[in-house]
Formats: sequence, C-alpha cells, structure tokens
Amino acid sequence: MAKKKEVRQNQIYQLLVDNGRMRIKDLADQLHVTTETLRTDLVDLEKQRRVVREHGYARSLSELEESPLQWREKENETDRKAVGIRAMHLIEDNQVIFLDSGSTVLLGVPVLATKHGITVVTNSIPVAYQTALMDINTIFLGGPVTNIGLRTHGHRVVEAVDEITFDVALLGSDGIANAHGFTILSYNEINIKKHVIAQSKKSIVAMDSSKFKKKASFAFCNFRDIDTLVTNHASESDKEIVKEIPEIIEVS
Repeated sequence: MAKKKEVRQNQIYQLLVDNGRMRIKDLADQLHVTTETLRTDLVDLEKQRRVVREHGYARSLSELEESPLQWREKENETDRKAVGIRAMHLIEDNQVIFLDSGSTVLLGVPVLATKHGITVVTNSIPVAYQTALMDINTIFLGGPVTNIGLRTHGHRVVEAVDEITFDVALLGSDGIANAHGFTILSYNEINIKKHVIAQSKKSIVAMDSSKFKKKASFAFCNFRDIDTLVTNHASESDKEIVKEIPEIIEVS
C-alpha cells in the first residue's frame, strides 16, 4: 500500500511539473482517485516541498525555488548519475578535492572507492557521510545548516575554504538559461562556490543537459572561470553557449 501511494504521488508531482498548475478535480480524474485521496496526497507532497496547494488547484514548486535534495536526486536520475560518475573519473589518486552539495555530484560519489590517497573536502552532509563510510579521508566544513539542501553555509565555511588549496573542485549548477555563466537557486551558496574556484587548480562543473534550459537567480562564476564541463547530449546550440569553457566532456 505504501509503495502504491509513493508511485501515485510521484505521478502527481510529474503531472504538475509538466503542466505547471492543475485543478484538483482534474488531477483526481486523471489518476482515477477520489478528491479526498488526492488532497491527502497533496498534503504529503506539500510537506515534502514538492508542490504548493492553492484554492481548488495545485502547482509544482517554482523552478526558482529550491527543492529538497532527496527529490532532486530522483529527477533525470539516469542522466545525472552518468554525468556524476564521469566527472568523478577525472579525479586522480592522492588529490585534495572539493565536492559541493549538488545532487549530480552526490550520485557520482561511489566512484571514489576506486581512488587511493584522496582527501575529500565538502560542506555537504550526505557527501561527507558517504565518503566517511568509504574510509576516505574527509574534511567536513561546519557551519549553519541549510535543511533543504543538507549543506552548511556562512562565513566559517568560506574561511575554512580559504585555508585549503584544492587540486580539483567538482561543482553543480541549477541552470544556465539566459545567463553568462553558471547559476544556482540558493543565495547562501554563492560565496562558497566563488572562493572554492579561486582556491582550485582545476574547476569542473557536472551538469546534465536539462540545465541548459533551466533558470536560476544567482550567478557564481562566468563560463571562462571553469576548466571542464561534464554533461550529456549537448546540442550544437548548447555547446555554443558554453564555448568559453576549454574542455567539454559529453556522456553518451
């Protein structure tokens, strides 16, 4: 029963993502459930910050609002996992690396089990947890926690970043549509990402191709500030947008 409910709620979420805003009655009719059942599902989804209920309607969370990490992990999961894994293969033994709190980065973390002598520095709680369980030397940057993104932020994180030189920084992005560089949804990530790039010998962005069409409010760097972009199925027009990046790796 719980599995059936989870499947139905995922269907509701996808319908709202595709349509933006729908009448509750239309949603119930389309899913062949009662309006009472649908309202119960919408209450759960709203608590999970996946949807917003309005009078007689429901809509998906705005693309300019950050959704919880556990749900971002499930969006385009196959493509993002392939991108994350390919990006992790760029890391070499004995390097000091920074991994940010992006869900694509998180999906690639298991690859690090094949690396030797690396040190992972991160402000992501899930990344730190995974790498510690893998017996990888892990430095977690403490500070106030952003509950939605499960990451720390603030001046103490930035100060700690400034004390470390990274061989590689692996970063995510929430979108680049109508922008001159990589952007994110969360204001409190800007300073951290900027300082990480400044402290890194090589900066890599791991981003699936859907992000070429997505918008985010806050820019953290120009395209030319990044050494490598790892993505998938980039069109010629997509490549033109990021032509200032020296290396673009496409995952097939």
